[in-house]
Amino acid sequence: MTEAGPGRRFTLDVGWVLLSSVAALLAGFLVRPLLARWLGADGLGLYSLAITILSMGLLLGNFGLSQSILKYVAEDRDNRDKAARIVLSGFSVSIVLGAACGVLVYVFRGPIADFFDMPEVADFLPILALAFPFYSLFTSTTGLFNGLRQMRTYAFLVMGQSVLRTVVVLVLAGIGAGVKGAVGGVVVSAAAISLLGLFASRHLIRTSLEGWAQNARRLLSFGGRMFAADATNVIANRIDVVVIGYYMAADDIGYYSAAALVATFFPLLPGAIQRITFPAASQLWAQKDYQTLARMIDKSMKYSTCVIAPLGLVVGFFAKDILTTVFGAGFDVAAAPLCVLLIARVLRGGTAVPIGNVIPAIGRPDLNFKIELIGAGLNVGLNILLIPRYGILGAAIATTISLVAGAAIFLIFVLKLLPVRIDIKWYVSAFGTALIAVLAYWGISALVNHYVVGAVIALLYIALVVGHFLTKEDRHMFTSLAYSLIRRG
Repeated sequence: MTEAGPGRRFTLDVGWVLLSSVAALLAGFLVRPLLARWLGADGLGLYSLAITILSMGLLLGNFGLSQSILKYVAEDRDNRDKAARIVLSGFSVSIVLGAACGVLVYVFRGPIADFFDMPEVADFLPILALAFPFYSLFTSTTGLFNGLRQMRTYAFLVMGQSVLRTVVVLVLAGIGAGVKGAVGGVVVSAAAISLLGLFASRHLIRTSLEGWAQNARRLLSFGGRMFAADATNVIANRIDVVVIGYYMAADDIGYYSAAALVATFFPLLPGAIQRITFPAASQLWAQKDYQTLARMIDKSMKYSTCVIAPLGLVVGFFAKDILTTVFGAGFDVAAAPLCVLLIARVLRGGTAVPIGNVIPAIGRPDLNFKIELIGAGLNVGLNILLIPRYGILGAAIATTISLVAGAAIFLIFVLKLLPVRIDIKWYVSAFGTALIAVLAYWGISALVNHYVVGAVIALLYIALVVGHFLTKEDRHMFTSLAYSLIRRG
């Protein structure tokens, strides 16, 4: 990171991941508003519930294998035969586990539908069950290319999956196939993209079964520890939809899903950075290059804050306008939950998310599990307590409190285990100024057009970020990188 080459590669890798993440989110922004208009809020709610079930089930269906493949391929990248045997073991176990998870979803479709008191769920679960082996394989494929730092191929696969799912889902829903058609589109796109990923990685697979069982045990051992952390993380992030589905109607899920979808913009950059800091931190820790590791962590966190804090202000100022424009009339009820969700997305996205896997990178994935378990337990309890009383706003409050608490605990462990320091003064200044901007907007927008007030305050904050919170070195790095990309283009 201290040299221009590694620093530039790090930034370019982040750029590829960010591009693929933006494509995926834009695809979601295209699909869900159209489904809301074609199928109504209840239809959107059922589709969102299907995606939630798929996401939660895929945790068991992949069992952390994608991250195991990422870690061990990164470590053994110079030994091509050894890495290829790891890939064969990982891919084959992924398919088996995914298929087993699909069978479980099919067998228990009745109890799952009864839990939500939505008979329609039992109708689409047999279709959804077919997607699990394909998505498990695809997830492991992306883990492979992430571990090899072949981020262009990684981005191509992720973007291809997003585009393909969007097209197929909208075509089937558009011709009148309803929610079952939309879910069927998810399955068809999963099958196609998993085969494409397998084709892209064909040169990295060896058909020899030598060491297969040993590698499978190795992958499942590390994957199991990552699975525990990932499972609790997904519970912490998805339990709100599940509890809303239990206590409320399908249209409430639709309204809340609209707010949550807008909020998912915020982990894009931090999440893209995290995909690079994971393998980079593993390498730097093994090399005992603690100075470069500390610098990478510091810059990753600050760059994330400088992007998502201004974005949070813009979305918060115009939340109601964004929701009604994108999803249609009636979705303005999701504005308040969205604003509450933004608090966690900005605070967590500027601190914990970009370095979220540095603790597993130094060999302590068990701590991520414990942190996520605390957050998930807090989130479940708060959702059960607040949703019956405050509805979807209660879900947003519960999620925000649990995510911020989890981020704080994570940062405490980072400071204890790694030779790094966090520039507390810088973050108090950045987030404190954002809070002042919010208070100013609330006070002035009651007297002056809120579009004018929001635009002026947001531009002033962006100017402050560029001129004060970013250093001269940071500005020079971004400028030179932009010129380089333009020349290449």
